[in-house]
Amino acid sequence: MSLIYEPKGKAREYSPLALNIYKGCDHGCGYCYVPKIFGRWGNYNHADVLTKPDFVNELRAEAKRKRGLKHQVLLSFTTDPYCNADVELQVTRTVLEILLENKIPVAILTKGGARCLRDLDIFRQFAGHIKVGASLTFDNAETSLQKEPGAATPEDRIQALRTLHENGIETWVSFEPVIIPAQTLNLMELTNFISHCKIGKLNHYAGYEKTIDWTKFLDDSVSVMRRNNKQFYIKDDLFAFKNGTVLKQEERDPDFLNVKPF
Repeated sequence: MSLIYEPKGKAREYSPLALNIYKGCDHGCGYCYVPKIFGRWGNYNHADVLTKPDFVNELRAEAKRKRGLKHQVLLSFTTDPYCNADVELQVTRTVLEILLENKIPVAILTKGGARCLRDLDIFRQFAGHIKVGASLTFDNAETSLQKEPGAATPEDRIQALRTLHENGIETWVSFEPVIIPAQTLNLMELTNFISHCKIGKLNHYAGYEKTIDWTKFLDDSVSVMRRNNKQFYIKDDLFAFKNGTVLKQEERDPDFLNVKPF
C-alpha cells in the first residue's frame, strides 16, 4: 500500500495527494473527526503518536519511484506534522528531506505554530514548490486552550505564518471548522498577509452547525477576501449555502491554489 495516497471525499478539496506521517495526534482538538473514524476498528488512542514500522525506509523507496510527481502532497490529514511529539521524534524533517530530494511538491497544514519554523531552512530549499499553512479556528488563547489544548495558540500560529511570509515562503490558512463565525472573520482580517485560504464550515457537531447562518457567513467571508484582494477557495459544504453571491471559476476549483511542480 502506498504511503502517498489520493484522498477521497471532502479531503480531496485540500489536495490531490497526501501523506500521513504519524498515526495519532496530541493536540486534543475536541472537534476532531479522526478518533471517530479510527476508533471503529478497535482500540485506538488518538493521543498516542506513532510512526509505522520502517516508515522512513518505505517512504524513501516510494519517493524514489515517484520522483518528480506533478501533484502536491499534503502533510497531513489524520495527524499534524508538527504535533508536540514531533519536537522529539522529528520525523517530519526527515520526510521533507526525502520529498525535496525527489522533487515532490509539498503543502503543509499544521496547528503547531512556531514548531514548524525549525524547518525553515528546508522550506527555503524547496524554492517555491512548497506552501505552509495553519488551521485557524478561534481568535483567542482562552477558547483555543479549551477546545484544542495541545495546539499552539492562535497568536503563535499567526506569528509563525508572518515569519514564513517574511522569509518568502508561500503561506495559507484553512478556515475550517468554523465554530464561531465572528471569530473566523476576525482571523481572516488578522491574516490578510497570507497568499490564500480555503474556507469551509462546521459539520456533524451535535447539531450546533444548524444554528449558524451559513449564507451570511459565506457572504461575509467573500466580502473580506475581496476587500483584502486575497485568493480563496470555498469548499462544497459552504458553497451549498450560496444565495446570490457570485464566485469566480477559480474560487470553486480545489486545485487552483495547489503548489506548482518542480
